[in-house]
Amino acid sequence: MWNGVLPEKTQTWKDRMRSFVERELVPRESLLPPFASRLPFAELRDIVAGLRAEGLWGLAVPQALGGGGLGFVGLCALREALAHTTLWSLAPLLGTEPPILLYDCNAEQRERYLLPTIRGERQGCFALTERGAGSDAAAIQLRADPDGDGHYVLNGAKIFTSHADEADYALVFGVTPAHADHSAGITLFLVDHGTPGFEIVRQLDTMGGDRPSELRFENCRVPADRVLGEVGNAFTMAQRWFACDRVALQPPIAIGAATRCLMLARSAGVASDREIGPMSLQLDAAREMMYAAAWKADADLDIRHEASMVKATATTVALHVVDRVIQWFGPDGYGPNLPMERYYRDIRRFTIAAGTHEIQQFVVARGLLKGYAALDCVEGGVR
Repeated sequence: MWNGVLPEKTQTWKDRMRSFVERELVPRESLLPPFASRLPFAELRDIVAGLRAEGLWGLAVPQALGGGGLGFVGLCALREALAHTTLWSLAPLLGTEPPILLYDCNAEQRERYLLPTIRGERQGCFALTERGAGSDAAAIQLRADPDGDGHYVLNGAKIFTSHADEADYALVFGVTPAHADHSAGITLFLVDHGTPGFEIVRQLDTMGGDRPSELRFENCRVPADRVLGEVGNAFTMAQRWFACDRVALQPPIAIGAATRCLMLARSAGVASDREIGPMSLQLDAAREMMYAAAWKADADLDIRHEASMVKATATTVALHVVDRVIQWFGPDGYGPNLPMERYYRDIRRFTIAAGTHEIQQFVVARGLLKGYAALDCVEGGVR
């Protein structure tokens, strides 16, 4: 059961990441234009080199794959430390994110996709969302029809796909119609950029730095050996990915960002202890909830219920904290010379992406009403 204390090794790496952030990333924040999500290539190259020199590359990747094997508690700790800079959005490029879905690669796919991605030589994007299928992933419509010649033919579109313009392959979810049950007929494909019939239609401007893409697939032929996992089993894989994402991606970033904002408010003297205290209590509660769920994930326990609670709580609490800090700073907080306005725009996205706040509340309620989860806990913290 989570005891509220990070393992010594994890705390050490968290401290080292925080030190690296303060030394190397915070001074570079001014280099990132207000509505941009990437640094110049030379700066990014230097950052990656620095991470490797510090031994901070790939710490959350399993040891069997050459990483540090810190697990989900460790991943949350690293990302919480990383979020003390507005450059946290570079996280997928910083080697701190294990490509969870790629762990289902077969031997050939492992050499072609998984290992190069872990080494930072390749990058993928996650193409699930469609216009009529956002939080309801089971409603996707992109078709993947077998052509009888060892290929699947993809037809359809994806929207709001992050990092598609930077990636060189996409993890694409499509409906394989041989299955009568629609949700059971969703299959995941590895599609290289440059494959005929696959194109990035446009990038979409948002209020934050992220510029997701709209993708189009028109008679795009993908070899059958690029199916990731089993045909028709991608929905189950996606549920596992969402559960981990809702604990170890958005919550630690949101909590780390809001914590930095509170620290800035305290050091600037723009708010009293009476004002800062309630914000700190809410953040601490969200942080403990996050690490308790991450501990369960590392113990290979079902965290779907906890994942929805953590995502809904951490993102909304963090957004509230950052909003209050902006108010305390007044015009300075609203301007670009302090990090709060960028944090606010970025965290606002978290209440929508990977399942809206309202969907998370629905999932929690459904779990309780249908008996998937309980209001009380048995010994050991396992429901």
